[in-house]
Amino acid sequence: MLEKGTPIIMTKGYKGERGMILDTVNSDYEFYILKLDNGIQIVAGPSAFETAVEEERQ
Repeated sequence: MLEKGTPIIMTKGYKGERGMILDTVNSDYEFYILKLDNGIQIVAGPSAFETAVEEERQ
């Protein structure tokens, strides 16, 4: 499981959009609540994004 606050870059759906992990979902599956830099909050699995290095975010 990834930590809250981990910066991410979407690879599916909102491809290229940056954001961060807000929380996890209480589920048997690995889902995360993400807040994207465009203001949208979504639930996605780890195949929909990759982690980003904080220094890359601008």
